[in-house]
Amino acid sequence: MKTFKLVDLNVERVDKEEKSIEQFPLIDGLIINKEDGENHWLIEALVPKEHLSFFDKLQKKQDEVKVFVTITKKSNRPAQLTAAVKNIAELEESISVLIYGQMVTRKQQGTATILESLVEEGYTGANLIEAFKQKI
Repeated sequence: MKTFKLVDLNVERVDKEEKSIEQFPLIDGLIINKEDGENHWLIEALVPKEHLSFFDKLQKKQDEVKVFVTITKKSNRPAQLTAAVKNIAELEESISVLIYGQMVTRKQQGTATILESLVEEGYTGANLIEAFKQKI
């Protein structure tokens, strides 16, 4: 296993057919490559307690969501995982969230497919460009 510093965490929010990317301020975090041949990763993110309800809903539903993480330094391109919240630990002023998922490779994403899905989701103009940049 290899452990890396987590520097940015974004999670796709799905509210009644509407999708958006929720950005979370990280207090601290790490991401572990399980090196199991299946591209599984474990994320531990320490975020402010005010985000407990969001992660609690995800954990209760046990649905996999798109998670975008930036590893090691902010200038790195975000990586996409399909993941689920596995555990939440409440601390005094923050929460520790464990997220387990599978890294999506660039080949799996396919830029044409990404663009098509964003257009179907209703993105246009500058919003389309920004959403596309985030996905690739």
